Amino acid sequence: MELHLKAMERKTTTTRRNKEVVTKDIINSKYYLDPLELLGERSFKEPQEVPENVQGTNIQEFFRGKNVMLTGATGFMGKVLTEKLLRSMPHMKQLYVLIRTKKGKDVNQRLDEIFEDRLYKRLKAEVPDYRKKITVVAGDCCLPNLGLTPADHQMLVNNINVIFHGAATVRFDEKIRLAVDINVYGAREVLAFAKQIKNLASMVHVSTAFANCNKLYIEEKFYSTPISYEDIMQMTKTKDDEELDKLTPELVGDWPNTYTFTKALGEQVVKSEGAGLPISIFRPSVVISSYREPVRGWIDNVYGPTGLLVGAGTGVLHTYLGDPTHITDMVPVDLATNALIASAYKTGNTPKVEKGEDIPIYNFVSSTQNPISWKDFIILNQKHGMHWPTIRAVWYYSFTPIGNPFLFLIVNFLLHTLPGYILDFLAVIGGETPMLSKIYKKLGKFADTMTYFATRVWTFRNDRIQDLWAGLSEEDQQEFFFDISQMNWEYHAQANCLGLRVYLVKDDIHTLPAARKKWQRLYYAHCALRIISGVILFKIVWMIFSFCLGLIS
Repeated sequence: MELHLKAMERKTTTTRRNKEVVTKDIINSKYYLDPLELLGERSFKEPQEVPENVQGTNIQEFFRGKNVMLTGATGFMGKVLTEKLLRSMPHMKQLYVLIRTKKGKDVNQRLDEIFEDRLYKRLKAEVPDYRKKITVVAGDCCLPNLGLTPADHQMLVNNINVIFHGAATVRFDEKIRLAVDINVYGAREVLAFAKQIKNLASMVHVSTAFANCNKLYIEEKFYSTPISYEDIMQMTKTKDDEELDKLTPELVGDWPNTYTFTKALGEQVVKSEGAGLPISIFRPSVVISSYREPVRGWIDNVYGPTGLLVGAGTGVLHTYLGDPTHITDMVPVDLATNALIASAYKTGNTPKVEKGEDIPIYNFVSSTQNPISWKDFIILNQKHGMHWPTIRAVWYYSFTPIGNPFLFLIVNFLLHTLPGYILDFLAVIGGETPMLSKIYKKLGKFADTMTYFATRVWTFRNDRIQDLWAGLSEEDQQEFFFDISQMNWEYHAQANCLGLRVYLVKDDIHTLPAARKKWQRLYYAHCALRIISGVILFKIVWMIFSFCLGLIS
């Protein structure tokens, strides 16, 4: 959807559409914007049943009559993949999602809660009977036979045709035992299950472009690990948690965390045990908010660049350690999902990989064809994000990344640590709960884990992904768009911060007038603080200068 900006000043008006309050106001801005139109929530189509005899695109026809199994459906990409398959595969037979029971809730309750997300508004509007095509199965990739009941196991073995294995722990600081259980043992169990399936047409293992981040040049091929996945799995069985924690730095080696290390081991599982299967590996880089579907700007987590934008947009984060000129590799979740679906289609139309042959790997990255630096990414989001302040902001936007570690320590203390303790002290005096110092400690921990990625630049090859795109029909390229070279970063930024506000921070559109007024007050306070700080700094410098001048005299 093309965004049309109307340059004009308008008073605040409120309209009701589809029983939603939509604020159309503008304060100190020349643009008039309809938030829900910008997000794409006004572009939903009327339900339209697709007859069985209607021919779809090549990818849609590949999925015709097939039963698809998905692990990781409750994750970020898993949610978008679920939505896309249900909305864009009219002749897919059934989608089976493997979900763990959790916190006393059965799997159907968990699925129903997932479908309450605004992500699925388009699906519900365009495919109102979508629920008939999805079956939830209780299971756990970390358990033998995926934790399935004998009946469910046999049912899936008899019926599944396509597998997307996306279940993983993405926490950088995950304990090595749990990371191995999910990212390594889980991959092995899914592969063992896949070998039992009678009519498997395609399987895709979702990894990450940073699985081999200990190398700065990464091709679409396998890389060795200093220790085998069998040895690591054996260690988790024979050693207790304390021993494993002590061994973790040695085991991880030159990988920055247990996440990337165990994802590399997971790839070794696929390489070693995937022979004879129609299988491939899909490696997306840092996955960020959606580009254009099912809505623009949707996201449900604060990992990576998203955390920086949320922190800066709420006035909590003011600096960050990282070279702003460095290229950062990010891909929108909907483009990554479409590329994942296309890779499954390609895998299903390629001969099975025999022992000794290379399993296809797809690096889905942006830096190769459409690079963007941290600085440009921040500037674009600042430019468009200023229209959509959140009512939860504690201070005005003031954010500057710093590449020098020593200078960062000083600025971080002055802008984060010191104000955090001062404001928390004032909060205690006022009878309120202190929070900022705790937040800044968490931000400091987050910065420590991200420094490795913020201070390095990787070069990726993505020839196979480019060939995959070039080989698609025009209809498939339109329905399953993922060409990074055509992606416009400014178009993404236009709705990104608004999406963070609505979908992640859960700040309703109708709070915009109050949020913009509060933003204005915070701006004046920010300017006043800068003037006062400047005066104080000038006086200190003047006193030092006068003192030194007196000594010389």
